[in-house]
Amino acid sequence: MKKSSNARYWLTLVCCCGLIGGSIGVLTNSIGVFYVPVSASLGVGRGAIATHATLAMLATATLSPMAAKMLEKLPLRVYLGIGALLGSGSALLMAFSTNIWAFYILGVVKGIGVTFFGVIAVTTIISNWFFKNYGLAVGITLSFSGLCGAIFSPVFSAIIEAAGWKFAFICMAVLTLAFSLPGVLVLRLTPQEVSLPPLGGPMEGFSMPAQSQSGKVKLYLPAVLLTCTFAALSCGVTSVGQHFPTVAEAAGYSAQIGAMMVSAGMVGNIVSKLLIGVLSDHKGPFFANGAMLAVNAVAMFVLFILPAGAPVLAVGIAFVFGAVYGVGGAGIPLLTRGVFGPEKYSTACSIVQSFANIGAALFMTLVGVVYDMTGSCDPVLIGSIAIQAANIAMLVALARMRKRAAH
Repeated sequence: MKKSSNARYWLTLVCCCGLIGGSIGVLTNSIGVFYVPVSASLGVGRGAIATHATLAMLATATLSPMAAKMLEKLPLRVYLGIGALLGSGSALLMAFSTNIWAFYILGVVKGIGVTFFGVIAVTTIISNWFFKNYGLAVGITLSFSGLCGAIFSPVFSAIIEAAGWKFAFICMAVLTLAFSLPGVLVLRLTPQEVSLPPLGGPMEGFSMPAQSQSGKVKLYLPAVLLTCTFAALSCGVTSVGQHFPTVAEAAGYSAQIGAMMVSAGMVGNIVSKLLIGVLSDHKGPFFANGAMLAVNAVAMFVLFILPAGAPVLAVGIAFVFGAVYGVGGAGIPLLTRGVFGPEKYSTACSIVQSFANIGAALFMTLVGVVYDMTGSCDPVLIGSIAIQAANIAMLVALARMRKRAAH
């Protein structure tokens, strides 16, 4: 294959990284630094501001199946352009909002936008373009959600301190558009549109191992139920990481240690997405997801028995906990493609991602409620370990279903 042809694959990967960086990294993962200044300015509680993020996730969850169908019907530039304009536009309008209801409405608008230029579109494009090193390509791309979140959260915090939250929202809008615009202009849904084969695959496309029609029918509905449940529970457990300051406080550590634990978890987020992609390429998505879940369960068990006076251990374990972010980010798309194949990927992914978003939205509140009711983080940690055990069991069942369907 010509060197110039290879460049098109890497250009596609870079543009996909930009879309994820803009939609998830900048627009979604960096929003937390706005809660305190916006709530103080509007005279409402932090929870009221945070509700706009929940509404955004629920909007994404609701619209994902419809968006997957539209991806097949609309020109890709129009499809991605709608998402980028709604996403950046919602951030821009937040800069001029003066009441909480405007934030709620714009939260829904943001969720709609992210649906169009976020995970579903990007992973579908990568699935079409990359046969060889597909897992690594997904891992690299989705790691940009954590990378951009880690970089731009302190950047926005500094802008807020220097120029106020309104100007920071304007900067967020500009950055979102800047990250996503190359993808809007350059990306194509399939390599065949520019007379190229998938990387490492034949020109006519590629498929999973042959399976009978009866096998597909037997696989589909039970597999959808298991995969959706797995996605909801896995993404739910990621919410524990947002409550690390509470875990640190319960263990007798300072607020600074709690903040360091959150940061360490975000670094683990980036590393785990790269690692799960490599593992998926070499061992398959079932093994890759199971390995990350097992590592995460061990990390939570250590947090459960965490001794007093071991802050360095606490921060290190928070990094290891980040393995679950690899599952919630890259692992679920890899698993969905492994179960349903590239032919059904976009449809199946839209349904699975809906449940993933619902799980993340509900567990974020549930973890806080459980702590408020019990006054301890122990029930959350024990319950999450049990959830991961159930998730591993579901992976085993899905792997067996897929194996039977292939024969």
